[in-house]
Amino acid sequence: MTFKKLPSLAPLALCVFGLTPSHADVVRTAPEPLINPAVGGKWGDVYDWPLVAIHAALLPNGKVLAWDATPDDADDDPHTTDNYTTRVTLWDPVTDIHVETNNDTDTDLFCAGSAHLWDGRIVFAGGDGARAGANGPLANSNIYNPVSNTWHRTENMNAPRWYSSVAALSNGEMLTLGGRYEPSPLGEVFQFDQTWRALVSTYPIDLTIDYQWLQQTPEGSVISFGPSNLLLDIDTKGLGVFTPQTARDDIEERDYGSYAMYDVGKILVAGGAVGLTSSVIIDTATHQTTDTAPLNHGRRQGNLTILADGTVLATGGNDDGSQYYSPTAKVLTPEIWDPQTGLWTEQNIMPTDRQYHSIALLLPDGQVLSAGGGICGDCYRLGYEERSGELFAPPYLFNEDGSFAQRPQLGSLETDINYAERVVVNVIHDKPIEKAHLIKLGSVTHAQNQDQRLVPVAFTQTSSTLDIIMPASRNVAPPGHYMLFVVDSDGVPSESAMVKLGQPLLASDQLVKSTNEAGVWDTYVTSPANGRLRIELSGVSSTALYVSAQTPVRSANQTGILCTAQVSRLAAAVCEVDVPLGTQVHLSVNGTTRSNYTLVYNDSNTGVFTGGTGVEPPTSNPPQTPTVPASPEPIEPITASPPGTTPALGTGPVRTGGGSVTHLFLAVLLFLALIVPILRHTRPV
Repeated sequence: MTFKKLPSLAPLALCVFGLTPSHADVVRTAPEPLINPAVGGKWGDVYDWPLVAIHAALLPNGKVLAWDATPDDADDDPHTTDNYTTRVTLWDPVTDIHVETNNDTDTDLFCAGSAHLWDGRIVFAGGDGARAGANGPLANSNIYNPVSNTWHRTENMNAPRWYSSVAALSNGEMLTLGGRYEPSPLGEVFQFDQTWRALVSTYPIDLTIDYQWLQQTPEGSVISFGPSNLLLDIDTKGLGVFTPQTARDDIEERDYGSYAMYDVGKILVAGGAVGLTSSVIIDTATHQTTDTAPLNHGRRQGNLTILADGTVLATGGNDDGSQYYSPTAKVLTPEIWDPQTGLWTEQNIMPTDRQYHSIALLLPDGQVLSAGGGICGDCYRLGYEERSGELFAPPYLFNEDGSFAQRPQLGSLETDINYAERVVVNVIHDKPIEKAHLIKLGSVTHAQNQDQRLVPVAFTQTSSTLDIIMPASRNVAPPGHYMLFVVDSDGVPSESAMVKLGQPLLASDQLVKSTNEAGVWDTYVTSPANGRLRIELSGVSSTALYVSAQTPVRSANQTGILCTAQVSRLAAAVCEVDVPLGTQVHLSVNGTTRSNYTLVYNDSNTGVFTGGTGVEPPTSNPPQTPTVPASPEPIEPITASPPGTTPALGTGPVRTGGGSVTHLFLAVLLFLALIVPILRHTRPV
């Protein structure tokens, strides 16, 4: 397969903005398929990459962020043993351009944990904290913003971590767990104010030093299911509760096996340990495990990838149990598991040996990126390093004669979608649509992809229109970005439509620190109200706050807005609203320029900080938000409103502030107006 190249002036244009672009070149041609591509898929040519893709994450813009290590870890320059800058590339699958995107936060991201935040940014937990060629844990926490292509440090974690896992929670927060060198506390929750809350409850077993397998479940908890042989529920509220359940299966440790949540509450686990063929299915509701057909090839260090049609692809690894790399036991034959039959079907062989530190990632067009491999002691000793990548086109992209299958074409649709919302989209296709589903954007490393999950969506089809109902539960589909695929009666999927589903769930007095992109609507939803809500937004002048009890605000002119307020140079934007008990209120932030902001609401009859959804009492008074908050991330200078401008006042049943002088401030002015004349005529004693 070939890539579409940008015009020759594109790299020059990128250089003007301080970026370093490069085209990839073919280093190996793909072998001719021995199996009909309609059954065994087809591999593309192998292209060189500027690094070993140890980690890779698909971004909402369709590009791939990939990274490996610092130059000394990769042995490029043995003298730079104190270099903490990680090699990062931003790869565009459409143009095949790589842009150097190295982090500048004094953090070695080698073997850090990472996953997508609800707004598409990537959060990184820890990394490699030792210098001078050694390894060790790191307490640093970082965020990458794909919109601005920038990095920034957040508050450090409570414990340094290396090889820790990160999983998205249903309220929009993030859980990190484990890591090498026995971190204490064992788990932490990344909160909306970009600080970490420790989970201090006792864990019932000693964790392995490898990445832990974690998923938010439809039942509301987080399930831990590997590599150790224990199913365990994690309640992330407050100080946390770890509740052991049953054994996963009869395999004590599935280290460097892989897994995929291929349906609601259903997790496929395969391989691991000594190169097992064993495959099982975990039901998160019952904590029961059932066998499914074994792999045709045992795998350790392989990857499982959910495909656009809902099947699961297994790639790479070794079958002799070598801890990192085996030159004699590489597995080059991929296979696809069908959840309808429970069977694995062999595919055409891969052109590249992908073992330790390799990745596989579903792309928006339904192809799979396979890349990386190397950077370890055995790898160096045995000459294994793959700075390369290739694409796999699954069988659903081909007709029996080897030509490309005609695919359903989705029309435009709303990209910011609420839970349980009805979405109507046009489909151009001459075959009926059989199923539709959301697949969460992947973030993969070390044989595990903690962000991927498939969520079916209900729909009806009339002529060329699909009427789709989005998932109603945030436990089923945590807020964030998903690829929407529809699949026809022949099993051929469309290219995906990128959508952002849902909003973070805030508790009273829970502070948000974030960055609003120009023209983007950042929306949060409150816990069920118990009284009058007071919402305060601080940021740069003209940043606007909108409050609605019906739906998220996506336009300043839509109906149902209870209150509108705007930040001024003098004061924060404040709204106060009364709503019926149990009402959940949407809080939306919008502005014309990119800006940092803080947001907090108070429920007058609650006043209990819950750490998201728990019952942890406050340790101090509710946070006071300054008019201009400390920057959550670096932004370009923003020009203040010109002198003489007057911010719009709030509207709605009840409002205060709206960028205007508050009642307290007015009272102070009135007091001074009365007392100053008196003081002027009073002699000192």
